[in-house]
Amino acid sequence: MTRNRWQEVPDAVLEAERLYKFVGEYVIVFQWLEGKIDEMFLLARGRESREETFGWLAQKTNAQKVDAFYEMIIADKPFRPVTLDGWSDRMISVRDRLHAERRRRNGILHAQFLFDFLTIGAPVVRTHVTQRNGNLIFEQDDLSPSRCDEIMRDLAQLAFDLNMLCVQLYHTFDPSELN
Repeated sequence: MTRNRWQEVPDAVLEAERLYKFVGEYVIVFQWLEGKIDEMFLLARGRESREETFGWLAQKTNAQKVDAFYEMIIADKPFRPVTLDGWSDRMISVRDRLHAERRRRNGILHAQFLFDFLTIGAPVVRTHVTQRNGNLIFEQDDLSPSRCDEIMRDLAQLAFDLNMLCVQLYHTFDPSELN
């Protein structure tokens, strides 16, 4: 669609394709985050409960999974308590950033993208309208290369931090605590 519309402006076509690549990469990394959380539930509930756990996970929204993940960690079963300095703050930070990233993901995947100004060198603009507490919230963001890089850096840091949290949980996993 974009290629035919601006075929005579190669830079506009390249910029549109860069945005498509960004969205695809973003979705893949976000799905990795969600998969990591699912993986921890599968571990915590045990191999014998695998099918039941998949069914439970399939019924949960991402927001519900993030909250349940946090609750599972602070329950100290089947993971023994972590005694590292700052552990609680790190857990809360990862939880809060997962929720923020979920909102950003929704804002990207449910947005309208305005490609109209590519031919004059302006970036694609993302617009997203939501309703919170009866009020309309209008979001707008330019998706310039630098903004997309910033989003991916944030996402990469969150992926690293979530992974480190999960590695610590693997080390404290106590299979004798499985139900």
